[in-house]
Parts: sequence; structure tokens; C-alpha cells
Amino acid sequence: MTPAEYQALTSPRLSHPARSLYLLYLRHQARGDMTQPLDYPSLGRALAVQGEGDYRYRVTPADLTALLDELQQSGLLALQNRAHSQNYHGARFRLALKSLQGLTPLPARQFAMYPEWRPDEQLDGLARLCGLLDSRYDDTELGEFIAYWLGRPEVFENQHQWMLRFVRQLKNRRALRRDTGPAPVTGYQQQAAPAETDTGPSKRAREMMEEARRLRGEHQESHDEKDT
Repeated sequence: MTPAEYQALTSPRLSHPARSLYLLYLRHQARGDMTQPLDYPSLGRALAVQGEGDYRYRVTPADLTALLDELQQSGLLALQNRAHSQNYHGARFRLALKSLQGLTPLPARQFAMYPEWRPDEQLDGLARLCGLLDSRYDDTELGEFIAYWLGRPEVFENQHQWMLRFVRQLKNRRALRRDTGPAPVTGYQQQAAPAETDTGPSKRAREMMEEARRLRGEHQESHDEKDT
């Protein structure tokens, strides 16, 4: 399983039957990154749960169509051709994320944000996967992100998840800039080149991080006093 597939399959918006259909049947039966023509009776049997003398769980053709729609919306499937307009019996799909390589396998270790955190070399690939074509950022954007999460030490994520949060912040900032338009220019201003990913936070960002540390310390002292 690729990291891109893992990210899509662990989305809380994806139902458990849709995950099972993808992992236990579609991916298992696929040749390369293409499914065989889908057979609804076979799909139904693959998902059915047999009880004592009867099925404890079974899906209808309408259920299967809804599950396949769900997998398409998640980005896991891309329709190649279909034989019927009302369902996907006989259709073929491409497993869109199966061959998407280049992302680091997801690390198991989770950690709280810390001042020296940096995205790794996989940021550009993850950004493109999330629809952000320009993954460049400046030290203020990085510093504000770090400062925000330093104030929330109870949040633990792995490196991939922290980068995903950072990409979402960058997307939100780009969208805000598009909505509000460029700031008016007074006099001569030289546009600063985007900082390389190994540069440190700006002075303003460092100040924000210091404030986050201070607030976190006050919160801890207040908590210790309540315990005593």
C-alpha cells in the first residue's frame, strides 16, 4: 500500500464497507493499477458476512454503486469505462493512488510540535497530492505554523500528518490572498524570494513561538497549583 492510499483509506469520511471493498477485493484482484470488469454478484459475496443460516450483513446493487461512488470521491478510484449508466456492473476502474510513489512511508512515531520542526523533502509531492501546486513557503508561514501548535502540546502527530496540516495552512493562506487581492504597493518594494525549507523562522515568528512557550508554561503552573 502506498502512503497516498493509506491517507485516503484512513479518512474519517470513508465508510468501513468502502475500505473493505477496496482492500479485500478491488486492489487484490487488480492487474497492475487497473481493475477487472466489475461483477456485482462477486462484489456482493466479497462483502457479505455469513451468519448461522443467514447473512448478518449483505449489500444490494444500489449499495455497491454507492460504495464505488464513495471510493471515487476519495480519489482511490478513477472510472475508465462503464457498460451501464445506472451502475458500475461491467465497468473498469484505475486504482489512481496505487502507483503514486515518492512519499515517505508513514512513520509510526508521533510527537508534539517543537521549535526546530521542518517539513522534509516529501513536502512537494504531498502538496501536489492535496491540490497545492506551489509548495514554497517563507519563514513567517513556517514560524506561525510552529507557534500555533507549540501552544497545543497535547496534540501529537507523525511527520506526515504534521506536513499535511502545514499544507492545509498554506492552501488556506493562498485562498485568502486570492479572495482579498494583493496589498496596495506604496513606493518601491522588492518582493522577497521564498525562503528555502532549511531556513529558520523570522523574528516575528520567533516572538510568536516565545509567547506560545510562555503561555504553555503558565498553563502548566496553573495546572500544578490545582494539583497541590
